[in-house]
Amino acid sequence: MGLRIIIKTCLLLFTSFTALAIDPQLDWKTLETDNFYIHYPDGYKSYSIRVANIARNAHHKLQPLIEWQPLEKTHLIISDHADFANGYATPNHFNRSVIFLTPPDTATGIEDYDDWLTTLILHEYTHILHLDKSHGLAAFMRKVFGRHFLMFPNSMQPGWLIEGLATYHETNIATGRGQSSLFQSMMRAELEQGLKPVSQVNLPMRSWPMGSSSYLYGVYFYEFMVDAYGYEIIQTLIREYSDNLIPFSINANAKRVLKKDMEELWREFEIYLEKRFKKDQSVGIGMHNNGRKITSTGYHTDQYSVINNGSIYYIKDQVYDHASLNVIENGEDRYLINVNSQSRLDVHKEQGVLIMQPDFCDEYNINYDIYKLDKRNQIKRITYCGRYRSAAWSGNGQSIYAVKLVKGESWLVQLDIQGKLVGVLWKGVNSEVVSQIKHSPTEEKLVAAVQRLNKGWNIEEFDLASGQWLQVTDDSHLDMYPSYSEDGNKILYSSDRLGKFQIYRFNKDKKMTELLTNVSYAAFSPVQLNKDSSLYYVGYHKNGRDVFQIDEVYPITVDKTEYTKRINSDETISLSEYTSSEYSALQSMRPRWWFPSIQLDEEQTELGFVTTAHDALSSHFYRFNLRYDTENDWISGGASYVYRNRYVMGYQRTTNVIVDQENEFALSREQDDIFGSVLLSYPGYDQYYRFQFGVLLSREKDGERDVNISSFPELRDNLFGVSFNYGSTSRYIRSISETDGAKVRVIAESSDIYNSDFSGEIYTLDWKQFISLGSQHVMAVRIVQGYGTEKPEKFRLGGELNDYNLLDLIETTGDPLLGKRKYSLRGYKEGLPELSGRRIRLATVEWRFPGQLVERGWMTPPVGLIQWSGKIFAETGAAYEASSPEKYYSSFGLELDADVNLFYGITTRMRLGFAHGYDEGVGEERIYFSLGASF
Repeated sequence: MGLRIIIKTCLLLFTSFTALAIDPQLDWKTLETDNFYIHYPDGYKSYSIRVANIARNAHHKLQPLIEWQPLEKTHLIISDHADFANGYATPNHFNRSVIFLTPPDTATGIEDYDDWLTTLILHEYTHILHLDKSHGLAAFMRKVFGRHFLMFPNSMQPGWLIEGLATYHETNIATGRGQSSLFQSMMRAELEQGLKPVSQVNLPMRSWPMGSSSYLYGVYFYEFMVDAYGYEIIQTLIREYSDNLIPFSINANAKRVLKKDMEELWREFEIYLEKRFKKDQSVGIGMHNNGRKITSTGYHTDQYSVINNGSIYYIKDQVYDHASLNVIENGEDRYLINVNSQSRLDVHKEQGVLIMQPDFCDEYNINYDIYKLDKRNQIKRITYCGRYRSAAWSGNGQSIYAVKLVKGESWLVQLDIQGKLVGVLWKGVNSEVVSQIKHSPTEEKLVAAVQRLNKGWNIEEFDLASGQWLQVTDDSHLDMYPSYSEDGNKILYSSDRLGKFQIYRFNKDKKMTELLTNVSYAAFSPVQLNKDSSLYYVGYHKNGRDVFQIDEVYPITVDKTEYTKRINSDETISLSEYTSSEYSALQSMRPRWWFPSIQLDEEQTELGFVTTAHDALSSHFYRFNLRYDTENDWISGGASYVYRNRYVMGYQRTTNVIVDQENEFALSREQDDIFGSVLLSYPGYDQYYRFQFGVLLSREKDGERDVNISSFPELRDNLFGVSFNYGSTSRYIRSISETDGAKVRVIAESSDIYNSDFSGEIYTLDWKQFISLGSQHVMAVRIVQGYGTEKPEKFRLGGELNDYNLLDLIETTGDPLLGKRKYSLRGYKEGLPELSGRRIRLATVEWRFPGQLVERGWMTPPVGLIQWSGKIFAETGAAYEASSPEKYYSSFGLELDADVNLFYGITTRMRLGFAHGYDEGVGEERIYFSLGASF
């Protein structure tokens, strides 16, 4: 008796996540306004009122621009679970946006803001209005089917069209990336190496500028459209596309409105950019001086520290390999230890290295903590859930000064060298942000980049004795990344005051500022120990960021005036008070959509529908499907419920038809399954542990039966199982495979707990090991041992797991918790008696090799190839009844893998393979196609 795929799906689908963006364990409240529900944790009432007023203002400004009023109120969730600046929005089920409270504190593109929550809410609410908008046939179909994801035409577009509109509005109404000096430098670099074609920008790129490409290209494209055609054309394009039930017709929409397809507009866009950035924009007299690059990783290699013996420590944040702490000494680049991506550091010559890196604090929260690396390269975590994004040694190395995040605010604190809190030195208010702190080598002062409401970023010193901030710069530009010289008398920093980030040096005695660089794109994080030493900085270039060095440093005469920085003075928002109530999941849990389901074959004609729903916090999720077989007059379907992504329960009825030798109806077999599971998850950045307990009560019996067919006995398979999962693999930006670690799964199942027709226990070990061979090559090894006692349901080997399921393109379900008995053995077909038994052994070895990063596709149909790779494999396996196998069956083969992007938003791996089974009469030469990785 085989277990149905729906059971396998339900038991895994709702228990396969490591962490949610929203912590359901908190005490949640709700504040209601005219157009919003604001959900917030207890203790965040003041933020909920502020968010409510900003959202009211955003609606007032955006609604007439996008020409849309949602029928229902939008749910805004205030989340303080992660120490990253972010947010997201979706129209699915209902309009919903999660707002991360943590503000940006480095220059990555989103640093150019006056008030973080204003910019973020404007961006995310643009998504809500844009994606929710529909009229005409699309609006009619939404009235019929509800908020099914296919009923949102504007969501069926490339990411740069969606993100570009939101970035345009965040900039045009408040301040945002569209006016960013860094974005200007990034686009200048794109132009100088050749503007990327629209077919590449359509895709989720893995080449630089990667995650920023949709925002970068998108915002400039909308600015081009407004300058060339007027904002009314943008409104017309959105309006026309909102009536489009034929998805992905981007070209058709452009032709309908402008008589030009997207390729023609892209050529005009490139000419526009070339005119806009045609000037060299050098800031001083003479040619650019970019220094020499002393790291060569690119992407996000932007954290380093120089000590006075000439050693340079830096975070090598890579795209092919694990992020690591390296040191450059005497011209040699030496690896020290692995760290988490987006780590930061500070180095003291005697005390060692402080590493501030993000990690899971619990199942839901990701926070920065401080780790200490001593001279023996032994690393120790010295804070736990501390939320310290920036930290620095004191001059004598006897204290640590750090910036602590508390409900989105910056606190300046002092720690001892063991990470224990000594005292709070200063508490920020009004969303003030302190970052990039350094301790003076000669005075009891700290220097930092400080962002204050409607004042932008400036360099300030904090006097530890008085507890007061002292201004070093005080202007409307972005002044960041300060550092002291050895004598403490000079402060170096990066500023965009001349239109691009350059390095400046401020002499405290003379109160004089000098320009030190004239780089092509942008320069950050300067270090110069004394006036005769080299200048180090992080430089932006066409492949990201690296550490640069300039040996001859001299002041540069400026031949241009400071550019005018736009400060948004319109964001003084009148505050209104609102009353709050306890959060109620029932308020948002009703089903918002349904969709027909049809299953046709020679024996059955099933017609039905499916619907799902969840609450605003995603604590509750349920799914319901019902089908009626018009040919055989019976009903099937089921329901499932998930609570907090941890507890699952459900019921499913399926009916299968068996035919006789003349292909006539013989009988139907009804299978009823009741299932449930509990998941305990312990996630981490580099490894995770999961414990899962599940039960499956399954009964199969005769339904309708031809009068000439004898009855079959009722079968019961009642399983109780326990699963342990461990994972330590990594997958990098440009990976072709998981690498550097293991994935281990151990399952124990019993059929003897309750009244089953099978008996005994099943124990399964599935071990997958991934070994990096360098340059993207990976050796992958898999060992499976299945061991059954007495008379369990048998294991089966064979096939290539090439069941092409359209739903896998949306969400691949993977392996179930209970009842997994089928394992692939390429080169052998499924169902062979030689490959069936109560016990199995299987071993696979694969050499996975890189192909090429392609990143090209078509606008219509919306298909793109991101990259391809391949593998050569050999495997052997056996199914047996006794204590050991009598015979092993072996095969070898080749697979070509393609990471294919579909519909602009879904990336799936597709495999085309050839396998040769060695054993005559059983093995075959098989060609197959499949979705997903081989294991």
